[in-house]
Amino acid sequence: MTSWREARGLAEQVGRGSPTRVLTVPVARAAALAVAAEVRSARSLPPFDNSAMDGWAVAGDGPWRVGEPVLAGSIPPVLPLVPGEARPVATGAPVPPGTLTVLRSEDAAPGLGGDGGLVDVVTPPCPGRDIRRSGEEAEPGDVLLTAGAVLSPPALGLLAAAGVEKVDIASPPLVTFVAIGDELAGVAPGPGQLTDSLSPMMPSLFAALGGRCATTARALDRPADVAAAIRRARTATVITSGGTAHGPADPLRDALDRLGARILLDGMDLRPGGSLLLAELGDGRHVLSLPGNPLAAVVALIVVGWPLLQGRLGRSAPAPTACALPPRLDVDDRQRAVACILEDGMLAPVAHQRSGMLRGVSIATHLVLTGGGRAEQLRLPWS
Repeated sequence: MTSWREARGLAEQVGRGSPTRVLTVPVARAAALAVAAEVRSARSLPPFDNSAMDGWAVAGDGPWRVGEPVLAGSIPPVLPLVPGEARPVATGAPVPPGTLTVLRSEDAAPGLGGDGGLVDVVTPPCPGRDIRRSGEEAEPGDVLLTAGAVLSPPALGLLAAAGVEKVDIASPPLVTFVAIGDELAGVAPGPGQLTDSLSPMMPSLFAALGGRCATTARALDRPADVAAAIRRARTATVITSGGTAHGPADPLRDALDRLGARILLDGMDLRPGGSLLLAELGDGRHVLSLPGNPLAAVVALIVVGWPLLQGRLGRSAPAPTACALPPRLDVDDRQRAVACILEDGMLAPVAHQRSGMLRGVSIATHLVLTGGGRAEQLRLPWS
């Protein structure tokens, strides 16, 4: 059977083979999105030499004669300082040409600040101290962000400061979610029915993984009904839940066959979450089919759906990293996914994490993948 590592790699490869649309949007509307191409600075950053502190711009050795102040927001001075001259400057104010250093207000010798028009220090200041040089952070044309970088709040501020007004972003891949099952109902299920717990969570879960939920739907355990629901979807990615087993009542494989789908992945070696399928339809769209049990569906989506959606954005999902085997877990060869939480700096399994439960994973911070006496951790995207 396919290992979960191979399944992740295949999902990312499929995603990268079908990239999402590229849109050009104002920087202010691009928060938390991924840039589709490198972003370059439009100006020098900072645009002029300026003071990093309140104090005096000085030239030559002290004591210095105090001239007119330079305030933040003022036009940069043209006349250079001459040796022995000082001009008061505020933080962010342009420093005059010829400035040797900025003398901090707290470093000035007592009693000489203004009375006699002189300022001095006991220890000579270091040349260039507290001057922000033009272009020291970026020059025009410098690459600020590479393709795939997420526009974090600091990144938005950086682009604004660098004069970048618009960026090309990878539009979050749209996903249609279809919950399959005769037993599924709304918030008030009848006898023998269960409330559909996956559909309410999928929009926010897709968003955490880099996608966007276009719509959710339900389908009965009938191949024709499932095929119709997938056919109606108008998105390049369709994610379903339920019907992935090989039982006589499981309609998914028959439905995919009716659609002329090609199965790319049929299960992976992991419990829960291993009963999943990844298929390609004749029109190039892809269907990721998750198990119907809620925890199993979440695990499968984290392990395989995350790389698929990130691949569409031209990125890679976070890779699991080695960790200590959590306590209270048996050491065996079975590949298992265990919801865990940090306790005193150590990962520990949470309670209530059978495949049909959500209570445990709802408070978990990590998914630990174990097997063969080793363990790897993956931080959950919402934690």
